[in-house]
Amino acid sequence: MNAKGKQTLFMILTVLLCLVVLAAAGVVCYGYFSRGMNLRAVDMQKYAKVEMEDEVYTVSVDADAIVRDMHLPNPKSTTLDLDRYPDVATVYSLTFLVTPREEGGWLIQTGSDRATAAEDLRKGGLKLINTEWTWTETDMKTAYRAGLEYPRKLSMKKYVLCGKNSMGGYVLTVDHERMLRATGWDLPDDEATRKAHTGYKAVLSLGYYITPLVQGFLVETSSTLENVYAMLLENGVKLTDTTWTYTLEEVETLYEEQHPVEPETVSAANMTASAGGQADGVLLTSLYQVDQSPVRRAIQEAREQHFGDGVKSSEVIGSCFAVAKDEAAEHGNVFRIVYAITTADDAQKYLVADLFDLTGGSLPTAADVRLVEKGSRDEALGTSDLDPGRYTVQILTEGAMVYPEDNGASPFSVDGLLFPDSLTERITEADVWSLAIPEDKTLLQLLGFARNEIFARCGNKFSDTSAYTRFYADYPWYQPKGSVSYNTIKAKYPVAAENIDFFKAMEKLIKEG
Repeated sequence: MNAKGKQTLFMILTVLLCLVVLAAAGVVCYGYFSRGMNLRAVDMQKYAKVEMEDEVYTVSVDADAIVRDMHLPNPKSTTLDLDRYPDVATVYSLTFLVTPREEGGWLIQTGSDRATAAEDLRKGGLKLINTEWTWTETDMKTAYRAGLEYPRKLSMKKYVLCGKNSMGGYVLTVDHERMLRATGWDLPDDEATRKAHTGYKAVLSLGYYITPLVQGFLVETSSTLENVYAMLLENGVKLTDTTWTYTLEEVETLYEEQHPVEPETVSAANMTASAGGQADGVLLTSLYQVDQSPVRRAIQEAREQHFGDGVKSSEVIGSCFAVAKDEAAEHGNVFRIVYAITTADDAQKYLVADLFDLTGGSLPTAADVRLVEKGSRDEALGTSDLDPGRYTVQILTEGAMVYPEDNGASPFSVDGLLFPDSLTERITEADVWSLAIPEDKTLLQLLGFARNEIFARCGNKFSDTSAYTRFYADYPWYQPKGSVSYNTIKAKYPVAAENIDFFKAMEKLIKEG
């Protein structure tokens, strides 16, 4: 073969070799892309955020962290059309379904309400890995503790309670109890010792200052303490979202969410008494099956009008129901609540609130309440002004009702349940005020059982020393599997979740008046 032929053969072989190399590269690239090896992996277990409230764990997706780590546009800091960024929209749609396992622990699965979630993530160069796993209780605790940042950031906007004053205007207050649980502090049960905790005092001092705007309201965090932020930082807590604006529509929505209408609830205008009580407009001799909620709310509203914003904390320290024995008594019925008030300047005051002439058919208002400040706790709790010759005074303990016929009867069913249908049927205020009160429990304690029997029936494991563990262990239906979250219950039994919120609201009403 001459030199020219050899050159031609060499060129042909070179071209063939290049074609083979290109074909091999194409196969490799095809396999690489088809298997998603070009995509950035999002480890879902890494972005599981564990929180705890009332000893119940919830697991949510830390979408903000995914957006940050994957360098995606952040809709919270940039105006985005999410239709143009389906990968970002999908990230914020991700959720975790937490299911208790029979052998203990939880199965955690990643989900999304977007049918095209996987495809949308691929468009952004993302793929999810570790989308399903199991956690033991130790794993859950470890994840929870690892997620407690320092200092722990608490959004003031998250702890807003929305109510109304006597004029129908909206009132925003801080949910101090919920905020204290979120701090992660191990506070003692003893109130005197709690008050020595600087962080505890700082949280209780927080409030909101509202400024009306042309199209809504400016909400600013306020405090009765000058160094509140420093006190909180000393205890590992930093406040965020301390100033923001609300539109009127947002405030109305917030109020409606926190005060759902219960159409099945017996209205105050239709209150009737039984088991010793009388019909509408006639003297009541008993509170059994009488809806105390509007009575207590009228007194609460009168107290708020009396002190305005100058209250740091309020606690019910006593209550009673007095029934006139004869016509010589000035008032037919007297419903009394006694408060211990800590004012904004840390002064201690005692307030006696009386609602006179309570009948089964009247709708009380704040204007019907008489308020008297007393100089001492003992003086406020005394009932000497209610002449024992003319009144029968019945002391109420933590929301107790008084009635003559079935006092001391057990309200629990043979299965140890207060409300056997609470998983699927809404419980009303009328149901609560009709509970029989056993000799060893108050109404406030029964409400705790009513709330926790929902968790127990869903397999929640309480602590070994819990009163609920000791109580439910006697019933074969109680099969604890691990910690059951509120969100898990809500996903399976939405009405049960509403009942949990309802019981908590009733407990708050009784404790705060």
